[in-house]
Amino acid sequence: MARSSKLQRDVDRILGIPIVFLVGLIRRQRSLPVSPRRIGIIQPSAIGDMVLISGLLLHLHRRFPNAEIHVFHGPFNGQAIPLLPVDVVAHLCIFTRPLATLRTLRSADLDILINCAPWTRLTALLTAMSRSRATVGFRSHGQYIHPAFDVAIPYLSDRHEVENHRAVAQLFGPMPDYTLKIRATRQLPKIALPHDRMILMHMCPGGSCAKQKSWPAESWVDLGRRLIEHGFVLGFTGADGDREAVAKILKHADLARDRCISLAGRLNLTELCNVLASARLLVTIDTGVAHLASALNIPVVGLYGPTRFERWGSRGARATGLNSPHPASGYINYGFEQNPQGDEIMPRLTPDVVFAAVMARLSESKSD
Repeated sequence: MARSSKLQRDVDRILGIPIVFLVGLIRRQRSLPVSPRRIGIIQPSAIGDMVLISGLLLHLHRRFPNAEIHVFHGPFNGQAIPLLPVDVVAHLCIFTRPLATLRTLRSADLDILINCAPWTRLTALLTAMSRSRATVGFRSHGQYIHPAFDVAIPYLSDRHEVENHRAVAQLFGPMPDYTLKIRATRQLPKIALPHDRMILMHMCPGGSCAKQKSWPAESWVDLGRRLIEHGFVLGFTGADGDREAVAKILKHADLARDRCISLAGRLNLTELCNVLASARLLVTIDTGVAHLASALNIPVVGLYGPTRFERWGSRGARATGLNSPHPASGYINYGFEQNPQGDEIMPRLTPDVVFAAVMARLSESKSD
């Protein structure tokens, strides 16, 4: 899973591959039901991944309006459930407790179970053993999970992640456009903010490659000073665990408190969406907030290094993606890959380049 340790991933690979292969040998391939009553989706990982499947959920709801849609999620993305664009039956699963998770899957009595995790053998095995009447998942290069599924869709690293999910959605009918969408929320933050002058900065990624995805602190300070000189107010977003990192940036920048505000740990997810929707622009590294920006169609400048904008970036019409010029950039496909030059990549994105992109996006947004 996205938040698993290296040991868990190694065990998943060493034991999981032969077990999935054996399961594939003994199980009978089945066809997808024409009129499913209950459809399940496994999405065990992060908030951004939950936002990425919103287009799939919309398509399933339109194709089968009377069907129940069940979402089996993990502890890290459950707060995104209220933002999903259709009503779902949510099931919190601790995927490292496979027997309890399997009981949850079986109790849902599913006609179709769609596994949206592209690599973990554990969720593939749980899918195969779920007693669902038909199963769908990815055929991912080098991951060997596809024998667990009745229908396996190629998972390709040369297309954006939403296109991989669109390929799954099109099993159930034509889908000309895959749109990310979240449910409108009226939960406003309790903090008074100057929205008309605010640029949000999201500097703290999550996951096992967080260090490699991070932009240097001195670069954030340089960019922030330039934007404040142009009359903007900065709001640094983040989770509760990001408070210290944001505080260090603000202390190092030595900027007036009324021009530089820490929002880390002060907003829940629905409040964050409202702040995003009303801000002038978001500057972010590769994280789930970029996908929220896609769903809200707000101006965003995304900074990418180990990943590529074309593969993982914000898909909104008002998005600018900046890829690091380092020759090793873009080595991450699944989310856990390592590279000996990984720490060198993000520093090659200069504040000059980012500032120019921010000002250009702000100028274009005025004419939208």
